[in-house]
Amino acid sequence: MRLPAPSSYLFIYILTLGLSFASPSEKISVNDVSVSVVDKKIIVDCEVQYGLDEQVKEALRNGIEMMFILEIELKQNNPYWIDRQLSYLQREFKIKYHALSKQYVVMETDGHVERSFPDLYSAFYFQKRLHSTELVSVESLDLEQEYYLRARARLVSEKLPLPLRIKSYVSTSWRPSSGWTVWPM
Repeated sequence: MRLPAPSSYLFIYILTLGLSFASPSEKISVNDVSVSVVDKKIIVDCEVQYGLDEQVKEALRNGIEMMFILEIELKQNNPYWIDRQLSYLQREFKIKYHALSKQYVVMETDGHVERSFPDLYSAFYFQKRLHSTELVSVESLDLEQEYYLRARARLVSEKLPLPLRIKSYVSTSWRPSSGWTVWPM
């Protein structure tokens, strides 16, 4: 009788590890999206709820810096080909725990703004709302066409340290994401 190769044991272990963490207890969601027209510009507001698995929260408490991203796209519906992207908005922020001050530090990567918070809830609450952000001018749209807005928020697992990045390949708790949520316009 021939024994399986050691690599097949590794594969079975990784598969089992991935299945054991397949359903995270909480998730990220994008809610309350509103679109308005102000001064002939399309303006979007939205709210993001950041629900993280306890393992991810523990990694943050242990000093692991994590990057989160909110992506919003305005697309034109095309029944015959790929939908055309008219506008793309990306908002990134990093969060880490500073052990000496016992504060969570949030850094917005686009504006280089850095703020400290006493707990994780306050840090995510600060990043919860996207206010009055311009997407595109109304004059650039064809009113005869159909448009939709889609958004998602997620932890950027590609920016995790290597051991956690490997875990993110097999465990959904290390890649929390809202998935794309679509709103017709």
